[in-house]
Amino acid sequence: MKLQPFTADLAGAVRDFNTRLLQGGVDPELVFPDFQKPAFPSATKNHPGLEERFLMVEEGPIVRGGFILQHQDFWLGAEQASIAHFRLPLSEGLVDRKYVSLGMQLVREALQRQPRLFALGMGGRQNPLPRLLAAMKWQVWDVPFYFFVNRPARFLRGIRALRTNWWRRAVLDAAAFSGLGWAGSRLWNLVGQTAAANQKPDAIESWFPWADPLWSECKQRYSFLAVRDGATLDLRYPDGSGRFHRRMLRRNGRPAGWFVVVDTVMQEHKQFGNLRVGTIVDVLAEPGVAAAVIEAAARFLRARNVDVIISNQMHPVWGEALRAAGFRRAPSNFALAVSPGLKEFCGDGAGIHMNRGDGDGPIHL
Repeated sequence: MKLQPFTADLAGAVRDFNTRLLQGGVDPELVFPDFQKPAFPSATKNHPGLEERFLMVEEGPIVRGGFILQHQDFWLGAEQASIAHFRLPLSEGLVDRKYVSLGMQLVREALQRQPRLFALGMGGRQNPLPRLLAAMKWQVWDVPFYFFVNRPARFLRGIRALRTNWWRRAVLDAAAFSGLGWAGSRLWNLVGQTAAANQKPDAIESWFPWADPLWSECKQRYSFLAVRDGATLDLRYPDGSGRFHRRMLRRNGRPAGWFVVVDTVMQEHKQFGNLRVGTIVDVLAEPGVAAAVIEAAARFLRARNVDVIISNQMHPVWGEALRAAGFRRAPSNFALAVSPGLKEFCGDGAGIHMNRGDGDGPIHL
């Protein structure tokens, strides 16, 4: 076997590889793209950014594995540098023990091409990939998950992640019917009301020109985060997108922070069933403005009558802001892993700003 870039003539072999994975019981969401399509680029002149797809190919040709490197500019505490998101490392070892060592080989091949790698999501730290990366001396953290119940009765009847057996369903249905769920949720949520409730955010018509100076001010307060200047945000959350709701807060008449949220009616989702879920996808502000940004984002989504509001936020200031706004913390299935080449910039993780806007973005939400 040898590693080579994805080329159009290998598309059929990639489809055959995906078929074998699916027949072996691999999650249908974990299949390798069988077409050439670059992901969003980092929007700097010095490093245009690109997505590279690599395949491990046996004579035939037969594809036995692959991975994607999505290059992106990050702020690393004192410098801006290009690193890469290590995406979809898949190997035949998932379904055939003959190739069980291929996963480690793919990681090593990726590191040879870019020593500064991160992986995000991965279904949580308990899954095979983050366990493999930890064994290879990567640093792995949970990206904490927070939720806020806005419509308790609908939430209790519809949250599949909790309705896992008959007695849990009975208890949740009883709480929804009796009103106890509503009363408990309202009481908890009152704790999160703050003076920020008087601040009304502005709709963002464009990220230009105000997002660049705000980025320059905010980045100094974090040790590790993806570049969030105007050009990058315009690619991530473009003007005219019907999916992303973008808002900006002001302090003393000047832009002080922003948030991006989505409002999704789920359809047979494995955790949320058919609930209407609001997600605080991405945020940026100096730490002193975080509570106001989160309160404004939660208030925006509550007004849209979503059933539950969720967010994954790694930086402790943003976690504290969520708790102050009445959010509860629950087990996370969203993890961050950084390669040995990035450990020096991450420390104990307290300065990392990472959320669902990073990596692949808010997929499956």
